[in-house]
Amino acid sequence: MSKPRDRSLQETMRARRQAKPLLTVEELRRREAAREQAAIEDEAARLVELWRRAGTQVDAGGALVPPVYRAIFALDSDAYYGSRHWGRRAKAQLAAAPECEVERCDEHADLAVRLLDQRALGEERVGVDLIALCESCARRADRQSRALGRPLSREEIARLDPRRPLYDPDAISALRARYARPLRRSDLRR
Repeated sequence: MSKPRDRSLQETMRARRQAKPLLTVEELRRREAAREQAAIEDEAARLVELWRRAGTQVDAGGALVPPVYRAIFALDSDAYYGSRHWGRRAKAQLAAAPECEVERCDEHADLAVRLLDQRALGEERVGVDLIALCESCARRADRQSRALGRPLSREEIARLDPRRPLYDPDAISALRARYARPLRRSDLRR
């Protein structure tokens, strides 16, 4: 019996190039994206847990990349709003808009910065993704947003009327009539 001939390096490399790859390029990209997402979520979970236990800011060790800020917000929005990043963004927005940004409101005190769209988390731009509102205008914007089932735009928030009642007077009187109870003797003593 003759011994099989050893293949040369060139023949081995040619055979390897012609062989079907174990994973497609698309599958490799998917796996790499999943690996990166898992690393981001693990880092966010670690930072939020540290924030809960030690009370330190999630970005106390330095600035984070926007996907990590998004993952932190998804885990615990209070951790995000307590971060140095959010503090810098809020301070810059309040410097740019020192009064409530609703046109008909003239409130200057007790302003809070609100995020208009969560897609900009970690990359908020002053005057574009952030808005400064007083407490009553913020409640009014939240209620309007819930009624519409979507976040309000900057223009819609600016057009809110702070003097208009939050609830329709007809709806309030209908609820009072629906849930009214007959008078009791104890009601007359008041």
